Amino acid sequence: MNMKKMVASLAVAALPFGIFVGQAAAETASDTVDVYAGLAPVMELSCEDVNFGVWRVPTGDRAAVNTITLTNSEGVTTAAVGGIGVLSDISLSGNYDDPQVGLCTVSGSSVADSLTGYAMIDSEDSVLGATMVSTNANPFAEGLNSPSITAGMVYDLTLSNATPEIQSGTAFFYVSGVLTIPAAVVADNYGAYRSTASHTVSFNDAQ
Repeated sequence: MNMKKMVASLAVAALPFGIFVGQAAAETASDTVDVYAGLAPVMELSCEDVNFGVWRVPTGDRAAVNTITLTNSEGVTTAAVGGIGVLSDISLSGNYDDPQVGLCTVSGSSVADSLTGYAMIDSEDSVLGATMVSTNANPFAEGLNSPSITAGMVYDLTLSNATPEIQSGTAFFYVSGVLTIPAAVVADNYGAYRSTASHTVSFNDAQ
């Protein structure tokens, strides 16, 4: 065998065996990827509703109005009866939810710790009852029907702390107030009440 034939034989012997017996074809797999994102307010405010409670009041003319004053101390609501009417005959009903101030929670502020913000409420005074037309319209007094005749109760809201301190982007304050019960109450006034319009509470972290 000459040198050229010997080199050709060696080259063929060095080729992969799969070329001659059939090599497996490459495979391709695929999947899809969805992309998500979102935008949210840097700072948010959430406030609970205010509940003055359900009070047992005698019919007749007590000659003077009575007031229910909500205060908060370390998360506990106190409802005090005031005025110069027949106070001994006015009592809190235990059949419904207890009185409760409205807790407002601020979250997401980016200011430094220990700085104070500014809380505000759009309007403080209003009349209860004008929109009460259905059963169970008061979520704090389920089962108590609307009054046949509204009693013309008025209230005055106030913020427990209009300049709360911000810590770790969070601050807290309360919406409390005073409810005035008219001197003259008739049986048709009994029932569940609510505000005729919502109140807007806002908070500025003074950045």
